Amino acid sequence: MSESGSLSCAAKLARVVLDNCGPLSPAEIADEARLSEDQASEALAELEAAGFVDCVCGLCESKQQVYELADAAEDTA
Repeated sequence: MSESGSLSCAAKLARVVLDNCGPLSPAEIADEARLSEDQASEALAELEAAGFVDCVCGLCESKQQVYELADAAEDTA
């Protein structure tokens, strides 16, 4: 797993928001972190590629994706 030092600022911020607020959608992360939804989605893609987050089941009606910190990422946070 890559080090968090190589992550963008938006990805680091999204990781902190997920650590503090639990599983969230990209829109919720954008709101909490004061990012645009595009920035939040890019940050989540970066975190997912690095193994820091997992996409978990979203809401059935909206098919919205929800992300949470991966188990190993919580240990290194």
